[in-house]
Amino acid sequence: MKPGLVSADATSGDRPSHQSLKEMAAEYIRAGVVSWRLGPGAKVDQDQIADALGISRLPIREALIELTAKGFVESIPRRGAFVVKLTEQDIEDHFEVIGLLFGLTARRAANQISEAQLRELQELHYQCTTTQDPSKRLALSFDFYRRINRIGTSDRLLLTLRFLALALPNDFYFNTPRWPATETVYRERVLAAIESHDEEAAAKATEEHLHMAAKVTIEDLRARGYWSDSSKVTEAAS
Repeated sequence: MKPGLVSADATSGDRPSHQSLKEMAAEYIRAGVVSWRLGPGAKVDQDQIADALGISRLPIREALIELTAKGFVESIPRRGAFVVKLTEQDIEDHFEVIGLLFGLTARRAANQISEAQLRELQELHYQCTTTQDPSKRLALSFDFYRRINRIGTSDRLLLTLRFLALALPNDFYFNTPRWPATETVYRERVLAAIESHDEEAAAKATEEHLHMAAKVTIEDLRARGYWSDSSKVTEAAS
């Protein structure tokens, strides 16, 4: 299970708060979209989710509002909520924007990073490279780039980066077979540039990583039939 994803079995507790119920519903739907249990264009069945999680429909409706804002679903008046179907251009645009913003923070981090912060990045890089646990590796990778962003960003830009980091194309990328090797190559390049305080190289490595992320994601989705009809997508997910 990826960091942040919550299953029905993992949410036991005596009186879960309304906020936690909304988060549980949001992660259940999000996991369904990423795994293709809820294929592109599929209607989100609120009753089925309520039964599966043992909750009312209110937190599910609130979760759908949040996921609509993040681009996972679209709400159609009098029809309900449906899983979005991204185009190749959607994915390219998403990663290009992230590449530019992450490139900016990497550039600033290369200039501003302290020795203590650099040691922390190096340790995260080592842990990420050596762990055999896929979920831990993803969490460590998130932390690596999160620290770069915090060094080289303003509060307002950080809010934008957090929003973009939760968007659907990212989850598709993290689930491709090529993600581990691709991420490792570019993480090493980014770290080397920051260690050398080479602002241009740090920005370039980051932007090229996100450009490759778009390419890898599109190729993987195309190979798995994402842009085929919904019945084929359902078969691929099963």
